[in-house]
Amino acid sequence: MNDTPAGRSNRGVDPGRRLPWYGWLAILALLAGEVGLSLGLVPIRVVFYCIVWWSYIFLADAVVWRRRGFSLVRDRPWEFWFLAFWSVPIWNLFELFNFRLQNWFYINVPADATFALVFNVAAYATVLPAIFETYDILRVYRVAEGASTRAWRVTGSLVFGCIAVGVAMLAASLILPRVAFPLIWGFAVFLGDPVCYSSGRARANSVLGQLERGDPRSALRLLLAGLVCGGLWEFWNFWAYTKWLYTVPHFENLKWFEMPPLGFLGFPPFALECYVLVNLLNAVRRGRNWEVRERTGPGAPRWLAAPAVAAALAFNALVFAGIQALTVRSVAPTLADMEGIPREGVERLARVGVTTPPVLLARTAAPHGIRRLARETGLSPDDLMAVRQSARLVDLEGLGADNYNALRRLGIDRIEELARQNPAELLPRWRAAILHRPPNLAQVTLWVRAARRASETAR
Repeated sequence: MNDTPAGRSNRGVDPGRRLPWYGWLAILALLAGEVGLSLGLVPIRVVFYCIVWWSYIFLADAVVWRRRGFSLVRDRPWEFWFLAFWSVPIWNLFELFNFRLQNWFYINVPADATFALVFNVAAYATVLPAIFETYDILRVYRVAEGASTRAWRVTGSLVFGCIAVGVAMLAASLILPRVAFPLIWGFAVFLGDPVCYSSGRARANSVLGQLERGDPRSALRLLLAGLVCGGLWEFWNFWAYTKWLYTVPHFENLKWFEMPPLGFLGFPPFALECYVLVNLLNAVRRGRNWEVRERTGPGAPRWLAAPAVAAALAFNALVFAGIQALTVRSVAPTLADMEGIPREGVERLARVGVTTPPVLLARTAAPHGIRRLARETGLSPDDLMAVRQSARLVDLEGLGADNYNALRRLGIDRIEELARQNPAELLPRWRAAILHRPPNLAQVTLWVRAARRASETAR
């Protein structure tokens, strides 16, 4: 039983085939990112997510080439960058849904709008390459190679039923977001795959088409690839400075990294969704796809490709604007952004390279650090401790300067003071005191709980 519709089998490992140069470069970049993170280098912490994911993607591709003798980057770079390009609007589709779901939000986003846009594009462009390169690793190592099922009988009723289920899942998640939000992670499989199956050109690659042949290997590998990538997404996001936090209803008390444990179950179907959405694109491309080495199909006609690219760019622009307004909750703060710190103190700290809360916290983590910084700046240790206490609050789970300034106007400028607040009572006061990006109850609850944990740890 062949692995792909084209009937391609994996080549054996050639002992003389070594890891290509970009694989070694990816290893060095990955190590540099981890070292920079461990040293607390703020520029590395801000772009850490992009460093590690692009390193992982190119390393995975290099491993695939080493194992098989061909890969997307080496042999089909056009398909690789096609996936990277369409990764952005495909992920932005879920960002659009999150405007309604409000399941996650972003913190410590770069303050410069152009830099933030470039960062977002670079980060979102990793989604499809990460999943499919992981899938390729599983394929070349023959994971699930012996899996088979009884051939399904795909009828018109089954196709219609799947589409109806997909529509119902999408509608329920948007109409009842606090209850049905998990259904967003899987709706596209039921809604889109029957369309691929019925299109003719994409039938062989569709999940239904593969199950019709009794071949579940691709689906199993995609599910596993989604779980692997999900684990890495959450692991690397946890350590990053610019990152996302979750406010998932009913699952806020226990988290692995930043994700409620049950949330990891959403990553496998999400990988299938990505596969189905790419298959829909490939149907428009008249059968061309990334899974086989050979160039199959003539590609999309220019009269269709150009408007599709333009529509994708316009969609990205609109969603990015929405993310800035609705999903970003804080930008990377500086000491100068914080109210209550004397201007002279900010200037003295800036002269010795201390311009942000993370740098200040690192420099004052120990008593000798406070004494040394006091000598360098001429500020008293008591003044530095006061600034440190404010910086702790600003840095708390990406609270940010705008939220800190709003809380300070309410008489809350220490973590211990925030920990004593009742989220429901604090919310209307907080929202009235802030001009931009007012938080919702779930976000206020998250920050109050973080303050309580930090207060207990400090005891």
